[in-house]
Amino acid sequence: MKQKIGTLIDEEVMRLARRKAAEEGRSLSDLIQDALVHYLRKEPAAPKERRQAYQLFCERPMKIPADELRHLLAEDMWEL
Repeated sequence: MKQKIGTLIDEEVMRLARRKAAEEGRSLSDLIQDALVHYLRKEPAAPKERRQAYQLFCERPMKIPADELRHLLAEDMWEL
């Protein structure tokens, strides 16, 4: 059973979400539900990975190797 909710979402985020839903030919409600389900299923990063990321950023914030940067840019944050 679905439940109606009310929430505040940034105007730009809503614009992008509406565009994405239209591109995929589905409702905004379905897009938001799928995004929320994917987010809730995602496992958080392990403490060791978080420490490594923090250390990498603090030691060399703008010196990320090109292959790592390409990997980060190519990663689809909406997929598991």
